[in-house]
Amino acid sequence: MAQKAVMATKNWQPAIYARLSKEDEDIKKKNASMSIEHQIGILKDYVKSHGWQAPKVYFDDDRTGTNFDRKGFQDMYAAAKRGEINVIVIKDTSRFGRNWVQSGVYFESIEEMGIRFISIQENLDTADPQCPALKMLPFYFIFNEWHSQTTSEKIRTVFKKQSEQGKFLGSFAPYGFDKDPNDKYKLIVDPYAAGIVKRIFDMRLQKVSYRSIAMTLNAEGILSSSGYNAQKRGVENNHTRISQWSSETVKTVINNPACCGDIANGKKTSANYKNRKVVRKPFEEWVIVKDVHEAIVSREDWEKCQAMREANRIRSTSANRTAPFSGILRCLDCGYNMTRTNTTYTVRPTGEKKPVYGYNCYSRINKGLTACASHYITEKALHQLVIADIRDKAGEILQDENAVRERFYEIKAKSSRAQLNHDRKALKKLNKRLDDLDNLIQAAFEKSVLGGGSPDMFTTLSRKYESEKLELAKQAQELTSSIENQSRTENDVDTFITLMKKYSDITELDRATIVELIDHITVSASSINPREIVIYYNLMGNV
Repeated sequence: MAQKAVMATKNWQPAIYARLSKEDEDIKKKNASMSIEHQIGILKDYVKSHGWQAPKVYFDDDRTGTNFDRKGFQDMYAAAKRGEINVIVIKDTSRFGRNWVQSGVYFESIEEMGIRFISIQENLDTADPQCPALKMLPFYFIFNEWHSQTTSEKIRTVFKKQSEQGKFLGSFAPYGFDKDPNDKYKLIVDPYAAGIVKRIFDMRLQKVSYRSIAMTLNAEGILSSSGYNAQKRGVENNHTRISQWSSETVKTVINNPACCGDIANGKKTSANYKNRKVVRKPFEEWVIVKDVHEAIVSREDWEKCQAMREANRIRSTSANRTAPFSGILRCLDCGYNMTRTNTTYTVRPTGEKKPVYGYNCYSRINKGLTACASHYITEKALHQLVIADIRDKAGEILQDENAVRERFYEIKAKSSRAQLNHDRKALKKLNKRLDDLDNLIQAAFEKSVLGGGSPDMFTTLSRKYESEKLELAKQAQELTSSIENQSRTENDVDTFITLMKKYSDITELDRATIVELIDHITVSASSINPREIVIYYNLMGNV
């Protein structure tokens, strides 16, 4: 009775906390009373009914409860640590959080500060140690996380189904298109922007680099894709930079399958329902449905541009031209890329000066003669060597394609088998440790809440385990990607053979062909005799 009397007369300094997020979307649609405003109203009425002073109000709208990186919550937590509040009131425990481990950590920390905690819906009040809801609190936290997990899975399932149906799921139409006013999941061509897209593809097909394309568009005063889309939406643009084209914005336009009539979804993802950090997925993992809407460019032209690879394979010279082997040559000794050089010689007796183009180690050119040995080689010699090697490989294929295919399978498998086995074992070990960590966290939490364990010890252990889990999950994702890439042997060999057969009679070598066929070339020092020059082809490596 004495404790209740103290509670009744204590000078309470209340804080109320409300939260709403995407995971509550289904509830919001059914019940408008789930709004932030309504939650705050309920909480204020509760405080008023107890005769307490006006509460400090904290809230987070459109913020997930699966982590505690929320401004409203952290502001309230900081106020609690400063001693500015001594009672926290929430509508229900799911508003507090949907991560059962972190929820437990924060709850225990709040209790250690001597702060009273009230959840109206569960009839939970820490002022009463015998409160039945207090004993159920660990299970409330676990159920709240389970709800978040199942909701996330449902949303992912819906998006996956819509993606497979070829529905456009982006917030804004990509450059060159508008959303159909009669169907928000369908794209229609924007005539003006589509004309710019066609120009971009025409320039790219002429082997112009992304940078050079951007420079051309900027010189003509053409608004960038971002600037144009902002203009269409009537958004004021105070940033000059988004009005300017860049290599990246040009690359984004060219690499978008929408240009040839396809819908590409699933370009980005998050690790799981707890970690909402957006990760861009590799092109191979996109969900692409073909021929969904009107195309701006032909599929053939789009695929030709994709074959020219990423932007770092093509560099513009000061004259706005692309060096044939830019980004392809590597020094065999120090690993640096090789840089194009330009010298001249005098033609006698006319005195005419002619340029000689070659490549040398970047480290030697930029760090001095002692940084690396000379690896100089002329562009003409490289052209001759590469053409000869391509003709040689293509000739082998035409002579006995089945034998070459089997040899390529063996080369591909041999180079990846050891690494593949290593990665599979490592992934299995990582997954086992991740399962063990989940069990350790759960055991530590139950021991802490149900008795027999120190709250401080649980906080220390949970942080340690969660940190290890994040690192292991990252490693597991990298290993999974590596295993998938190494498992594409048959498809890679067939694609490579088809490519090489196209060039059986090659006599001239242009930039597009180099990029289409070759990943990189290593070049030994000039003093080595004979020179060691190794061509690593796309898909196959050194064959």
